[in-house]
Amino acid sequence: MQPAKIKSSHKSVLLSELTAYLEQIAPLHLAETWDHVGLLSGSANARIKRILISLDLTRPVADEAVRNAADLLICYHPPIFKPILDLRTGGNKPENLAVELISKKVWIYSPHTALDAAPGGTNDALAKLLGLEVCGSLDFRTTATRYLKLVTFLPESAVERVAEAVYKAGAGRIGKDSRYSQCSFRTTGTGTFFGDESATPTIGQKGQLERVSEIRFETVLPATSAGAVVSALKQAHPYEEPAFDLLMMENPPEMAGQGRLAELKTPRSLESLAIHIRRALHLEQVQMIGRPNERLRRLAIVAGSAGRLPLEALKRGQAFDCLITGELKHHDMLAMRAAGLSTICLGHAHSEMPVLIALRNRLAQEFAGLSITISRSDPVPYAFL
Repeated sequence: MQPAKIKSSHKSVLLSELTAYLEQIAPLHLAETWDHVGLLSGSANARIKRILISLDLTRPVADEAVRNAADLLICYHPPIFKPILDLRTGGNKPENLAVELISKKVWIYSPHTALDAAPGGTNDALAKLLGLEVCGSLDFRTTATRYLKLVTFLPESAVERVAEAVYKAGAGRIGKDSRYSQCSFRTTGTGTFFGDESATPTIGQKGQLERVSEIRFETVLPATSAGAVVSALKQAHPYEEPAFDLLMMENPPEMAGQGRLAELKTPRSLESLAIHIRRALHLEQVQMIGRPNERLRRLAIVAGSAGRLPLEALKRGQAFDCLITGELKHHDMLAMRAAGLSTICLGHAHSEMPVLIALRNRLAQEFAGLSITISRSDPVPYAFL
């Protein structure tokens, strides 16, 4: 499952540009309220050449990041989770390793449950690898991503420079999964201004009313990227006092959420499905709850640890007869069996690993000049004997 390292010319991009794209992939508002996702350390103006992707931050992963001169660690599980009481380095606790990496300017980003809920995220990546066709989510999030429309006015000669700057900062993406980028609308018109004696206008003279030919430039951006986009606009805009508006937009609800539902084209037994999954993921074993010969048609998929989410979904009227997850606590296993819900447990890490490859591939497609690798020092913390 380990992909080869991407060959790269090691061009660099702003960290703000990378995080804006990561938030397009996994909008942070989709995360669970208890989670700690997004950029955990770093400066928006930092330049990123090399990215390392891992499930967890362990001592071997930290050493690998430093050894490979990584600028950014995308760590699926947030290493900074509970409040930090000190900023000491040393030892193997994730929070102390995070401080150590920060001191060496290796910045950290974590998508975790935002990536689980997002379309194309953790559960979708697992379903795709297993050859399953997703038909819905277990727990829909009907809130919409907040988007803004940016409107600014500038001379035609500066349009492309300003457009490139705001695009890099996270503006200009529309459509499902942000398949269209660098989107804008441009119209010509006439702008007026009167500069006082302290003004130094780029066009025209101070102390008199000026009329200038300008372009009205419009584009969209996630509200979370507003700070970076406005900063980029001001730096690239030629005017001493650029005029711009940020307009709130109403967007339809997203049909994203935790867990997925999938239909089998042909019903198959629990035992047959478990063997198929074990082979597809190259696992030594899986755990199975239920009658081996039970015929299954509709599946629930929850990577990581499903907890009681499947049982809550059943109570809400969701229909499925088998759960595929990473792991369950003992009493949750008993609850699944008592509810008559067949279950296949793959191992927590094994159920989440497919998304690392999917994330690496999406980043590589968007940022072809970067070195992007999946950690080779991030094995599952257990072995089968």
